[in-house]
Amino acid sequence: MHVKTSVGLFAATAAAASHPRLGRRDVSWGPIVGFQETSSEIISTTSTMYPGKMPSDQGGYMFAWIGVGVNGDGYDLIQSIVGSYPAGQSECSGTNADTTWCISSEVYGLDDSGATTQFVGDERTADVNYENGIIFNYELTDTSTYSWTQTMTDAVTGNVLSTYTKVSKQQSNLWNTAIELQDFNGVDGSGTVEPQYYVNTTIVLKAADANWGSTIYGEYGAEYTTPSTSDGGKTWYIEKITVPAMSS
Repeated sequence: MHVKTSVGLFAATAAAASHPRLGRRDVSWGPIVGFQETSSEIISTTSTMYPGKMPSDQGGYMFAWIGVGVNGDGYDLIQSIVGSYPAGQSECSGTNADTTWCISSEVYGLDDSGATTQFVGDERTADVNYENGIIFNYELTDTSTYSWTQTMTDAVTGNVLSTYTKVSKQQSNLWNTAIELQDFNGVDGSGTVEPQYYVNTTIVLKAADANWGSTIYGEYGAEYTTPSTSDGGKTWYIEKITVPAMSS
């Protein structure tokens, strides 16, 4: 969840009460693919996203992201974001900030005082080469401190688009994609205008959860290929996730 208004994580919407997922109450949602909670623990994930064209003349906010975290309040939501912002509001800077996707690596959680905060990595990119694809990579890099590193790279050139490392002291057991919409000064965010694709998605668990793949779900028209595992449920692979355009 990208914080433009501040509330905590929530279990599910009324439309999908059986699907705990990562997000917030005061926003609206586009198509989503996710899993029910694993009995194990997520330790890494990677996926290549093709975001399509960004909505032009964005009046609100639209954030496409993969989230890793825990259901409930008081936990971190690890999320790198492909974002579309109103003019002048982008997390990215430079001449392309208002005309192309802003790539950022972030964590939505609590600061030391207990206040809800959006932590944003310093390295961010207005990505004019988004058609190359964007590789999401999240990894639990230090199991003693629960330090997570997020990196977003250009799928063709390998250039780093964003990165962020933060300690998140939790055993993350939820994973989902999201299209999140927020208003700006009363103007609703515009959704996707072209399909978005996530390909070659891999999720690695600390220990095998042989049935986890069967808990996958899609909402609002999102589609996915059947998850597969070659090691008894420790590593899960999804060939393709399709997020349909919300408007043309």
